[in-house]
Amino acid sequence: MTQPAAPHEPPVPAAAPPVPTAPQGHLPAPTGPAQPAPTAEPGLTANSKTVKVRPWKQSTAVLAIIAQTLFAVAAVANLYLAWFDIRIKGLLSDGDFDAVVSEAESADALYLPILALAGLAGIVMLVWLHRVWTSDRSDHALYTRGAGMAIGGWFIPFANVVLGPLALRDVLWGTEHANPRTRHDRPSTTPPLIIALWVVLAVNLVLAMLGRAAQRGIEQPDSLDSLVSTLQTGLTYEALGGVFGAAGGVVGILLIRKVMGFTRR
Repeated sequence: MTQPAAPHEPPVPAAAPPVPTAPQGHLPAPTGPAQPAPTAEPGLTANSKTVKVRPWKQSTAVLAIIAQTLFAVAAVANLYLAWFDIRIKGLLSDGDFDAVVSEAESADALYLPILALAGLAGIVMLVWLHRVWTSDRSDHALYTRGAGMAIGGWFIPFANVVLGPLALRDVLWGTEHANPRTRHDRPSTTPPLIIALWVVLAVNLVLAMLGRAAQRGIEQPDSLDSLVSTLQTGLTYEALGGVFGAAGGVVGILLIRKVMGFTRR
């Protein structure tokens, strides 16, 4: 008796060879040349200038403290020099010319150190400004100029009265908008401190020009009375210049403090 034929069964496909995989935690390193780590990322200003953005440095706060200290000392020195000018003016009215000469020599000895102190304060402030300007704690899209004009604008005669405060305005806007606590609407109005700085710088410029005009009258007096009158006028301009110079130092301190407040995290 013959066995019945087995029913037809489909052929079983051969098993595919296993694909080798790297063990967990031991992935092979990618091949190819190593890419250098980025050192700065670009930030674009409102006028399409590129700012090389750098990570925030804590030494920027130290620069802010140094600049504020120098501005404070310069402000006090300016007020002291203004007091000298008022004192000399009073001696002129009394006709005590010997005392006038003595006081004038003392005032002249103070003038150059005060000028150097104010210049040093300005340099430290510009270094601080550049640090904040290029930091990652400011919104560079609110800047209306590049870093070159933000710093270089301070060195352009007469134009620095406008360009300098504009750079500080931009950095105030940028740091305010970059801070999570103050990021609301984009700032667009000029801060009152910037307006105050414009007034101080403009008045100082006018007083300096008036003082130079008075100096020419001192060098070529028509008479003793006209010499005394011109000296008193010149001393008035100098005293006012000292007062407004001190005011400029106070405004500078307030501006630095405001910016640093926005950069705190």
